[in-house]
Amino acid sequence: MTIDEAINLNKPIIIKAYSVSESIEHYIKLVLAKILQKHNCEVLLIPLYTAVKELVVNAVKANQKFIYFEGKKSYESVFFDSEKALQLFRLEMTRSDAKYLDTLARKSNMYALTSITVIDKKLCIDVENPTPMNETERDAVAKKLKIAQQCEDITDYFLQAEEDDYKEGAGLGLVLITMMLKGMGLTQSNFIIDSDYEKTIASIIVPLTKATLQEYQKRISETTPKIA
Repeated sequence: MTIDEAINLNKPIIIKAYSVSESIEHYIKLVLAKILQKHNCEVLLIPLYTAVKELVVNAVKANQKFIYFEGKKSYESVFFDSEKALQLFRLEMTRSDAKYLDTLARKSNMYALTSITVIDKKLCIDVENPTPMNETERDAVAKKLKIAQQCEDITDYFLQAEEDDYKEGAGLGLVLITMMLKGMGLTQSNFIIDSDYEKTIASIIVPLTKATLQEYQKRISETTPKIA
């Protein structure tokens, strides 16, 4: 079934990602562009593509982190300090280990699974990965989203999040997503992250309506510099 056929039949479009390659990025953007075009909401492509890509990147990194620490189990004494372990993981992700973990993810069949569909004029996006968040991660995400919902922009977030030990890094993308959705007049109920003992799912729901378009265009107009 082609993308166009799936969209016309309102069938979910599923995207598997072991890593975030150019082909994955292209496919995500293509699917979103075709759906938004059908509903005359093309102007929402950039923020929605940015949000979905960020979620897929986070999901892939979570899988890679799981594989990395599983491979280090025989060195438990080195990783007793969890903060030191995470610092080492981030450092090695800038090296060739990232490609190696991509290969291991394929061998282990660990991937980020993205589902995109439209239900009752609402764009429904789920990004799932088979690695649950631990308690520290859940608390950090909940704190980020709560603070972000109270902020007007990313600068405001940094001013209000001075005591947030996790205000840098991948989690910052969740704040940016919240800001972009707020720019469409949406609330935290439109962006939910849930994790159980088996998986983590990030969900975005965007009404493809005139109200959403008007709110987004209003925010863009307010933030665009005026030329005298």
